[in-house]
Amino acid sequence: MSLDSFLDIGLFVGILIFLVLVHELGHLVVAKWSGMKVERFSVFFGRPIASFTRGETEYGFGWLPLGGYVKIVGMTRSEDVAPEDEARSYYAATTGRRIATILAGPAVNIVVAFIAFAAIAWIGTPNFSLANEVAAVTTSVDGKPTPAAQLGLEPGDRLISVNNVQAEPGIVEGIRYQIQENVGTPIEVVYERDGEQLTGSVAPVVINEEFGRGQLGFTFAQVPEEGRTNLGPVEGVEFGWDRMVLLTEAYGDLFKRLLFEEEARQQVNSVVGAGAIFDVIADDGLITIIAFLGAISFALGVFNLIPILPLDGGHIVIALIERLIGRPLPGKVYERIALFGIILVVLAFLYILQNDIELIRGGNIAEELGR
Repeated sequence: MSLDSFLDIGLFVGILIFLVLVHELGHLVVAKWSGMKVERFSVFFGRPIASFTRGETEYGFGWLPLGGYVKIVGMTRSEDVAPEDEARSYYAATTGRRIATILAGPAVNIVVAFIAFAAIAWIGTPNFSLANEVAAVTTSVDGKPTPAAQLGLEPGDRLISVNNVQAEPGIVEGIRYQIQENVGTPIEVVYERDGEQLTGSVAPVVINEEFGRGQLGFTFAQVPEEGRTNLGPVEGVEFGWDRMVLLTEAYGDLFKRLLFEEEARQQVNSVVGAGAIFDVIADDGLITIIAFLGAISFALGVFNLIPILPLDGGHIVIALIERLIGRPLPGKVYERIALFGIILVVLAFLYILQNDIELIRGGNIAEELGR
């Protein structure tokens, strides 16, 4: 392993520790504010490799980097609660305080993501121009091949002309116009691959309804230029909010596709795959690292809101059910629901881990990212 890769792994682990730390701090702060007794605060799972006690709470650092937890008295139905702690137990708190305590973790991650995206605008993104080279290709949308896939475009292909409009390095507006303004009308695309000139005809489609113009399903390569473009405080907040909206829409579409498309399920990665991807992009600079942190933080917040135990969303659902029926769920019912959720999470993790292995074993991750 090279020194650069070792440093990248260290930085990635640092990002994970930070995101888990702020997530669990959200739970901790609101739980204590609500009057609950917190016995343990742990970054990562497993036996603590380091810990200290302050007040009534033990703070530790586990050996298994798969998340973290805050142990609140009475949160599991099977534990024995000392009489003097019953009034400060989780199940004795009001529904509102229980939900606020659980929701605080994902909420902090989502706020961190928003701040990260706004910071990108405040710091400023490097200026660039578009080159007449294909950077990445989207193979399908909603289960249908994109025009770029039908055409056979691949990353690295150099566009020569579209409808006889010539492309020049750094000047691609002419060919972009031909693509955008010819929705449903076949256009002739001439491109070069490994010195060989290829020609094909395909009709642009509207892939992004918000964009509303013709697309083939590929992105142009970017050529760095001098200087940066940054935004003011208010514009940066608007930029961060726009990124959050786009990610929310993207995750909504992803969850829908996961139910019906095998291809979508094969593209989901866990922390292992994310680490492999980070190793490739870490050298792209501070802005890329901040964007990665924001994306992972947002994903962590959204993932934890999935309504199954032991995830935060599952605890929120249980709190609402108990409010609806007017009493705590019987211990055995709660344990069966929790066991079912744990099995689902483990099976999902193992499935996604296979995707990670294929990504890493497949060889060139940079090529998978369209680089």
